[in-house]
Amino acid sequence: MQVSIIILTHRQLDLTRQCLEYVRRNVEIPCELIVVDNGSTRETMEYLKTQKDVRVISNAEDQGIARGYNQGLEIAGGEYVLLMTHYSLLSARSLSSMLRCLQTEEMAAIVGPVSNEVSGHQRISIPYQEIRGLEDFALLNQTQNAGRSRKVFRLLSHCMLAKKNMLKEIGGFDERFGLGTYEDDDLCLRLVNQGYSLYIALDAFVHYINPLSLGGAKQDAFYKRLLENRQQAIDKWGFDIAPYLLQLKAPISISLCMIVRNEEGVLARCLDCVKDLVDEIIIVDTGSDDDTKEIARRYTDKVYDFPWIDDFAAARNYAFQQASQEYILWLDADDVILEEDHRKLFNLKRALDASVDSVTMKYNLAFDQYGNVTTSLRRNRLVRNSRHFQWIGAVHEYLAVSGNILDSDIAVTHQSEWHDSDRNLKIYEKRLAEGESFSPRDQYYYANELLDHQMFDKAILWYQMFLEGGQGWVEDNLSACKKLVDRYHQKGDLENAEKYIFKSFIYDLPRAEFCCRLGYHFQLLQRFDLAAFWYELATKLEKPVDNRGFVENASWTWVPHIQLCVCYDKLGKYELAYRHNEMAAAFIPDDPGVLHNRRYLKQHLG
Repeated sequence: MQVSIIILTHRQLDLTRQCLEYVRRNVEIPCELIVVDNGSTRETMEYLKTQKDVRVISNAEDQGIARGYNQGLEIAGGEYVLLMTHYSLLSARSLSSMLRCLQTEEMAAIVGPVSNEVSGHQRISIPYQEIRGLEDFALLNQTQNAGRSRKVFRLLSHCMLAKKNMLKEIGGFDERFGLGTYEDDDLCLRLVNQGYSLYIALDAFVHYINPLSLGGAKQDAFYKRLLENRQQAIDKWGFDIAPYLLQLKAPISISLCMIVRNEEGVLARCLDCVKDLVDEIIIVDTGSDDDTKEIARRYTDKVYDFPWIDDFAAARNYAFQQASQEYILWLDADDVILEEDHRKLFNLKRALDASVDSVTMKYNLAFDQYGNVTTSLRRNRLVRNSRHFQWIGAVHEYLAVSGNILDSDIAVTHQSEWHDSDRNLKIYEKRLAEGESFSPRDQYYYANELLDHQMFDKAILWYQMFLEGGQGWVEDNLSACKKLVDRYHQKGDLENAEKYIFKSFIYDLPRAEFCCRLGYHFQLLQRFDLAAFWYELATKLEKPVDNRGFVENASWTWVPHIQLCVCYDKLGKYELAYRHNEMAAAFIPDDPGVLHNRRYLKQHLG
């Protein structure tokens, strides 16, 4: 007999009958059934005696959870024991899921299910109000979380699957905790101290009927017992063990998911910087004809082919579907994680609360000659697998996330040696030729592709179409304005450049990027007093903390100061010019322009 099921009962015949009904209906493997009854009525005992497949231990009085489970363990013949109360209802294949997890992890001592109405990490919310909704929800949960588990340090005794020999090794449950509470915390702490592991099988759902919600429940007596047993645990261990176990964290597990195509020049560089941070590497190839796949196989055996269908989101979603770990990290082949950010991600993996649904990271896209980041944005980079977030958009796809989002200071750095932008442009052109009407987001990104391909006049038309639609995301609106301003300045069309600078103020408070552009605009008009006003304003603004769009760091650091130096020089205010040149030098100390200005202004100032 591989599994023995030990069920604690105490009066409440209807719950006992219901519990056994769910066990018989939903346990698909041969099991030994043991019921330990703690002082039930004659009616309950007569019912149990009629159950021919059940071995019954009958206690004249309530012996409590610890004693009851220990009695069951004494006669259990199974290698594994499922310990549960009659308040727990097994769903289909929940036992199989827990057993699979327990057998997979060599040092695992106990595996618990996810449940409703319980405390700690096992608790999940349920959408149904009536018991009849249990099975549908359990099936959905099993499908969404198939094979997934989470290492924890505390499990609850309402339902737990254990290796019997490990429980025997530590002496079973401590019976000092009487009728119940804290006996499970004590058991878990002793197992953890022996080097054993505890897991939640995320695909196993067991419905829990909270006894305090039932009519006639003696809540005062329960909370009195809870306080007494808490003190018992403190007397034994010297501290309150329940919160201690809850705050312990195991490092999260991470699947790295990438889509690639002809990346032989950069793939190894990317994987080398992250291979020791992740627990699984998923590479989805979309049609390489170089050595990309051979390089990928040096790092992982999980290399998949995905026939290219002109849809980046479809390829990324396919990659995400292959992931089996708690969290998914996505990168492109020309991304790297630099040493400082590698350390930060290592620490995050060890400390991240598993309730976090997504972690955003900075995406550094461009740098100046001194190594300073000039352009960056934010991306949802690390997401909880069980949330099943989806990529959206055939081109310039984005990951739609929700829930508990953590903004980290970790950065992913883009180090592209080449960019296959022709593929993006061709996808857009094909969709247009097929008569597709572009969404505002597609209008914006199509304009970006046109700009990258130096199709300037056509890009301007699409940016204008995007803005006139009035449906764009605020950060895309501001970015479109910036690109229109820059292009009109290059064309010498100052009237339209001015138009789109001021249009940006419709979407948000003035930002340094536009203050600097307006300052430059007035410089072109030889209005140095007005130019200085807008550059000064740029130096006083506070950078948006939660900004998800492109950030030109130069506009928030040295650019307004170096331009103020120029403006104040033109206005004959040499001391102000010198002061702002030195402020720029704090950011770019070796810049030839800064050094030249210093020598020039020192001559004027004597």
